[in-house]
Amino acid sequence: MKGVSELFTGMRSVGASRSAEEKKKVYLLLLFFAASMFSMKNFISMSLIEPESPSLQNVSGKAAVDAANSAKTLNVKFAAFRKLREETPQLAELAGSAGRSPVSAVTLPPKLAAETKAPEFRPEVRIKALVVLGDKRICTLDIDGEEPERIYKPGEAFGGGKGRIVSIDTKGVSWKWAGKSYRTDL
Repeated sequence: MKGVSELFTGMRSVGASRSAEEKKKVYLLLLFFAASMFSMKNFISMSLIEPESPSLQNVSGKAAVDAANSAKTLNVKFAAFRKLREETPQLAELAGSAGRSPVSAVTLPPKLAAETKAPEFRPEVRIKALVVLGDKRICTLDIDGEEPERIYKPGEAFGGGKGRIVSIDTKGVSWKWAGKSYRTDL
């Protein structure tokens, strides 16, 4: 393989025969040179471009005031966010050094506490055994929050009085929880 200087000296000599391989190399060399010059020109022209500062001269008075107010509001929110991010680790460290949870001392005002109730989730009821002999009906149930495999009769309460066994039949158990009726089948 010939060097670049040999290729150019061979091209300058009159009457020198050039192979197709040499012509391809020369054309590729010229193509790469042109591409690099084009890239360099674009880079220089882009570096000379100065960013324009936004001018509010083209904007109407009300729109300019709205834009300025929006920018001020955004700056205030961002400053508050940064302050919160910077102080949060300090608050957590302070609470840890005091030996308690930072949210444990939070108590709701009495009015708000009366309005705020934890949602009532119905417990899961699983039938373990079911006996129906004439008028006698009993079942053994596993109810969340209750003693496992406890024996129940119709009318018995569970869950601190929120739940009640309504009826027992050969197909399952009907029960109420917080005023709503439910059914658990075998």
